[in-house]
Amino acid sequence: MLNFKEDFLQFIWKNKLLLPLPLVSVSGKAIQLIRTGELNTDSGPDFFNAAISLDGLQLVGNIEVHLYTGDWLKHKHQLDRNYDNIILHVVYEHNLQLKQNTEHNVEVLELKPLISQNIIEAYRQLSGNKNRLPCAKQLPIINELKFTAWLQRMQIERLESKVERISEIFKSSGNNYTQTFYTLLLRSFGSKVNALPFELLAGQLPLTILLKHADNLMQLEALLLGTAGLLEMQYSHSYVNLLQNEYEFLKQKYNLISLQKELFKFSRMRPANFPDHKLMQFAALVNQSPELFLRPEQFNNYESLFTKFKIQVSDYGASHYKLDGKSLNKSLKAGTASIENAMINVFAPFFFFYAKKTGKEEFVSLALNLLEKCKFENNVKTKLFAGRQELLKSAGDSQGLIHLFDNYCVAKKCLNCGLGTAILNRA
Repeated sequence: MLNFKEDFLQFIWKNKLLLPLPLVSVSGKAIQLIRTGELNTDSGPDFFNAAISLDGLQLVGNIEVHLYTGDWLKHKHQLDRNYDNIILHVVYEHNLQLKQNTEHNVEVLELKPLISQNIIEAYRQLSGNKNRLPCAKQLPIINELKFTAWLQRMQIERLESKVERISEIFKSSGNNYTQTFYTLLLRSFGSKVNALPFELLAGQLPLTILLKHADNLMQLEALLLGTAGLLEMQYSHSYVNLLQNEYEFLKQKYNLISLQKELFKFSRMRPANFPDHKLMQFAALVNQSPELFLRPEQFNNYESLFTKFKIQVSDYGASHYKLDGKSLNKSLKAGTASIENAMINVFAPFFFFYAKKTGKEEFVSLALNLLEKCKFENNVKTKLFAGRQELLKSAGDSQGLIHLFDNYCVAKKCLNCGLGTAILNRA
């Protein structure tokens, strides 16, 4: 019983991970591999546009890969005309003489004597590993250049995946860059728990309305908290009552519809992330830096952005985690981690998206430079890669690792991973 699947053989063939022995077909003909071909991820033969030399005769065409020769019949290829023109049938073990191969003069190459047991064992250890990170123990043996190159590719893949989500917001906003950026930034203030209701709030309360009141912090708080539905309860504090009265006026003026307050979650959350407190912070940001929303591309370096996020909330917001809550003695300000979170999850992806939409490639560099300036994110996913801690310096690295773990490690796609490939190459 083999402990690998057909995709492992495809990987071996694609990367030419064969022992340095002469290639000889089952019938005794000499084979020279010129080009392995392009892996086909759709229906049809496994490799397109391959090239081999068969006893000196050069052939160009498709190649089919199987564990056993008999799998040809098992997969019913004899009924599919797409397989009539293959130039080589590559198998791990030849176990059956096929009429199809003899009729079309297709040679069979058996890989069993050509594959090192070391690479099979290395693959078994990866694919059969129950740990969250299958290659954790092998990380230190990976070449530094290969590790960093793959991490950079993962960083770009993560930005590209975020572009897909931003494109949806852009479309729903009527292709409005300003409203899209505002939605992304407001969503980030909601953190993971309240990201969706904060995004809904951006749809209910357009940025154009907020900017009309950018010079009045109290009105901004009233608009944000009121449209979120968080002012619909009975409160005893005079400042909150003032916000309620102001919102009732603005609600009528702009025909606003409030969200249901039940959309916003407070449980199992640090008080500093309570939605009403985060909305007061956002109001202060609009009040002190309205230009940030109108021209975000002008604030394209770490230092200028960091300065903009050093906001001063209202006196009430500075001393309360939530509306009508207990008064605090300490001042509540946005910390470095929350500021860098906005750079990592809003500004860098938005600049990358903007570059893709406008063709202004300089914004790709701006996005990557921002990530390089932000600190490495230590979380449950990135800590799994502690075996190469000396190479992990910035948020660019941690974003790459998060994408790698979510899209490759969880699904055990070691054969599609540059790190898995490096490990098997060494074997």
